[in-house]
Amino acid sequence: MTVPSLHDSVLEQRAAIRGMVAAASRAISPHYPLETFIARNPVADYERLSFEDAIRAVAADHGAGLTFPEPVFRHLLGVGRITADDLRRAIAFHVAEARSPRILCCGETEVTVGELLLLDLCHAPVDASPRPALQTPAALRAPKAHARIDEHIGRWLSAAFAEATWARRGEGDGLWEAWRRLAPLDLRLLRRVRSGIRWSATHPEDAIADALSQWGWDDATATQYLRAHVLAQPGWTAAVRHAAVTGDARMSVTALVAMRVTLESLLLADRDVSPEDLGYLGPADAPAVPGDDRIEAVGRAAGVDVADPVVRQALARVLSLVDPASRRAIWQEAYERGAARRLAPAVAPVLRPVGPSAERPLAQAVFCIDPRSEGIRRHLETAAHVETLGFAGFFAVPISFRSAAGGPAVASCPVLLTPRRTVTESSSDREPLARWQQRLAGGHALRDTFGRVKESTITPFALAETAGWLMGPAMAARTVSPAGWRALGERLGRLLPTKPATRLDADVAMDLDERVLYAEAALRMMGLVEGFARLVVLAGHGAEVTNNPYASALQCGACGGHEGAPNARAAALVFNDPPTRTRLAERGIRIPDDTLFVAAQHDTVTDAVRLLEPWAIPATHADDVERLDAVFDRARAGHAAERLAVLPGAAAGADPVRETARRRADWAEVYPEWGLAGNAAFIVGPRSITAGHDLGRRAFLHSYDAAADPDGSGLETILTAPMIVAQWINAQYAASALSPDRFGAGPKPLHNVVGTVGVLSGYGGDLRIGLPWQSVGVGCELVHEPVRLQVFVQAPFVRLNHLLESAEVVRDLVVKGWITLRAREHDTDRWLRFGPYGWVEEPDLAPVPADTPAPTLENLEASR
Repeated sequence: MTVPSLHDSVLEQRAAIRGMVAAASRAISPHYPLETFIARNPVADYERLSFEDAIRAVAADHGAGLTFPEPVFRHLLGVGRITADDLRRAIAFHVAEARSPRILCCGETEVTVGELLLLDLCHAPVDASPRPALQTPAALRAPKAHARIDEHIGRWLSAAFAEATWARRGEGDGLWEAWRRLAPLDLRLLRRVRSGIRWSATHPEDAIADALSQWGWDDATATQYLRAHVLAQPGWTAAVRHAAVTGDARMSVTALVAMRVTLESLLLADRDVSPEDLGYLGPADAPAVPGDDRIEAVGRAAGVDVADPVVRQALARVLSLVDPASRRAIWQEAYERGAARRLAPAVAPVLRPVGPSAERPLAQAVFCIDPRSEGIRRHLETAAHVETLGFAGFFAVPISFRSAAGGPAVASCPVLLTPRRTVTESSSDREPLARWQQRLAGGHALRDTFGRVKESTITPFALAETAGWLMGPAMAARTVSPAGWRALGERLGRLLPTKPATRLDADVAMDLDERVLYAEAALRMMGLVEGFARLVVLAGHGAEVTNNPYASALQCGACGGHEGAPNARAAALVFNDPPTRTRLAERGIRIPDDTLFVAAQHDTVTDAVRLLEPWAIPATHADDVERLDAVFDRARAGHAAERLAVLPGAAAGADPVRETARRRADWAEVYPEWGLAGNAAFIVGPRSITAGHDLGRRAFLHSYDAAADPDGSGLETILTAPMIVAQWINAQYAASALSPDRFGAGPKPLHNVVGTVGVLSGYGGDLRIGLPWQSVGVGCELVHEPVRLQVFVQAPFVRLNHLLESAEVVRDLVVKGWITLRAREHDTDRWLRFGPYGWVEEPDLAPVPADTPAPTLENLEASR
């Protein structure tokens, strides 16, 4: 780094340091806290690179893979999960020379480039697992000092995020200021270290500049040094990044890095280390030079004389076309072709009508696009004449919701959006509402008191002595009979004041123009502009679980990690609003007078679908609702049985409804449901293209009818919002599955919760980011298939081409290979894939018959 001279502006120097830290911290995405856990690619900033280049960069920075290692791919080839034909096509997709039919002469043997590369993938020695190239000086020269730095920083941040009482004394102190004030009192640090901290710079940027001046590196090397410290504890860095970007003025990555480099400066005695030793000066880009062992392995497999220098030279030229990252990208492409083939909507023999059928259905039910909705939709359609649609679970109503239970308003919409209105829940039954709120307040006060006593440094033993006789039997009863314990709690709860009928004030919080805007946008995006049933159910979703720190990961991602009930209620209110309907009719959407929108909630653990405002059902629709309730019950039983077959620990012959209810109530259950494990595809089109096809809860299904979206704005919204969220989820699951030690949260039984920020595995260490192992695997076996999102869109190509030109976020994901985009205009057309040279047909993506079951989690696992 160029250390500024004395006459340089101090402010400029600090700004430069902050910029270098900001650049370094992009190596890890912000980590959302437990209460609003949002799935996101942990290496999202690498999406500025092509997928192949990102494989190299993530391997060098994190020592982690974005794909399986080659031995796993070869195993999948051996068991038939990857076909040789898929591998050939993947080679041709990635290597231009492999598309040529030109014959090479290797001695007396004639072979093509594609054939040699196929032999290379199957027979060449595999590369070693990726290891991080960047190291801190302490990690290289003094591992014990490095471990002490990690331990100290982890302990300090645990206290800071958990808001320990002793850490809050200096009101207004930032992370760096509080550390400088309190760390010198830590007797576990050496005296000279404590003294050094006490006399360190008052600004974190100055402390970093002091550390850098000791090394005398240029700016590029200094940034790599800071990056190495960021990556030393990616979990804590990610948590600090999130806190900083969401307005927590105490937290900054600059302060975190300053703490680390200051400690290192005080602890590290051996400074005889060069940037090359630390991996800060990477090798210049150069063509991959195949080693002798690789040439000989491929030559033997090809049956050529590898002792012939001419043959060796020819083999080397071909093998230099792919390096280790290219090989992994080719394998990944081949792996994903199988998933795409299984999940692609079939090609219809004749053009099918998209509009409403002549017979009016019992109801239309709109579910979230969440893959878990695919199963309940399928069973619902089987149980009765019910049409289902898929739409983002916030129903195009981006709100902040203030519950009647009290507390601050929470944003209930995708994190990509900022809620414009706050919707409040209230009741006209004032006295019952007040009694219920008093009951909740009493419960909150009791829990807060219990929590403070439990977490205090002095009182836990006294609590155990005085309340253990009561808590012990209660814990035993809760463990032995979780369902019975829950039933007992519900019975006792009915003896206390209960929640009265409430309503939301969405029609007050939003003016008429907003209501019309939201309603029209939602109806056109989902293609529901005619043929309305008497009942239209808007089903949000949530997951009721017990003792699960990652409960928000099972809630609705479109609602910011909360359940979707408030949005469903607000949307139903808007759709039933007479002035809104009048304005919609003027805009060509006529909702019949007898059509009633009702809000519901789908519990993804038990598959129960319950109406949220039964008191709002008029007598004219009571019979319809009663029939629909019975249909929901049949669908629940069918889907729960299907899910139970692939849930670990389910007893043979167990009643599906009872068993899923037990999992909801059991505080020791680590598999209440599978969440979004297996997600692989995002399908945009009318339900007719996927109806009757068992997708195994692996696809995000967004309803769309191009005819109902005349200007294409609905399609643009779908591909720039719900599809982006789906890609985040897909990337998060893949990262947690492929690199559970780096990007996953580890096994649930070891979780040690740190406030609301995250979990540790056991006593200490880095904060765990990503999903628990129980979200992606069982035992030592992986259940989730880590494939990139396969997007299928049925829409006019002119709209898609315009979108690819105008929407940078979509174009980058497609062109750089982070998602695979396929499209067609009609359901009788074959799917075309967007590639380097535009839209091309994939002859191997053969249509799958509509009655073919999709690979479920169970048979995916069996295939391994």
